[in-house]
Amino acid sequence: MLVHYKEGTAMVINKHTRVSEVIKANADSIAAIAELAKPLHKLKNPLLRRVMAPRVTLAEAAAIGGCSLADIRAALEPLGFQFSDEAADKEDGQEKGQRPDWLAAAEDGAIDLFDVRELIESGDDPLKAIVQRYRALPARNVLCIVNSFIPYPLINLLGKKGADSFVETVADNVHYTWFFKRDVPAEQTEAPEGDRVTMHDASSFDRVLAAYPETRRIYLDVRPLPMPQPMETILETLPTLAPGQALFVQHKRVPLHLLEELAEQAYVVHIYEVVEGDVKLLIVGSN
Repeated sequence: MLVHYKEGTAMVINKHTRVSEVIKANADSIAAIAELAKPLHKLKNPLLRRVMAPRVTLAEAAAIGGCSLADIRAALEPLGFQFSDEAADKEDGQEKGQRPDWLAAAEDGAIDLFDVRELIESGDDPLKAIVQRYRALPARNVLCIVNSFIPYPLINLLGKKGADSFVETVADNVHYTWFFKRDVPAEQTEAPEGDRVTMHDASSFDRVLAAYPETRRIYLDVRPLPMPQPMETILETLPTLAPGQALFVQHKRVPLHLLEELAEQAYVVHIYEVVEGDVKLLIVGSN
């Protein structure tokens, strides 16, 4: 069990405490952590925060930001947080970095190792291959994704399919993300909510686009960006839309990660795949 109990009026935390728990205790911690480093600025964005905060510990946040845990501590202690000592970090016998029971007990033959770094470097999106391998994985087995960044949207996506997850950072820019496939109900959905995502042909997309003249469109071209920047850029931009505006995005592919994240948000997504490698998106508020 992680240390994040309250002692008097102060919340006692340690390096294993999730960022979401800290934010829940004191919303001022969002700005305090975000100001430590540019990569942590995404915590200020509600959509990105929803993806990142429940899955990142304070130690992982420090690694993402290129700062130290001491910096995190110095930012949070003025807000009333108290850091436990190293002995408390071993509460219930859990040492730093200890793998969960399902991973510690997994035999080599029950682990599917998939290094996606070359695919990403070549400009390909490994999502389809990852999902296919997860679907083919027998129940109670483990899929390990090796990547140069922690794939928070993938953790969210497979979590919705019943997977437990665990992240190991083995070196700078080398992350192992382990997914344990539990038995899940056969009727569990595999796709985003269809009523808010519409696939178009050229004429129907143009009709939707005509409802938003150029003065009411914000344009983004994320095609040149490496992963995961396309999704992050879109999620950073959406909260800046004024009422009546729409976000027009040029993308290289249908962004399934993004659709999963927007499925529970108040956005409607219109998609037109012109040709392979050229996809147009129009994202508007549903209210």
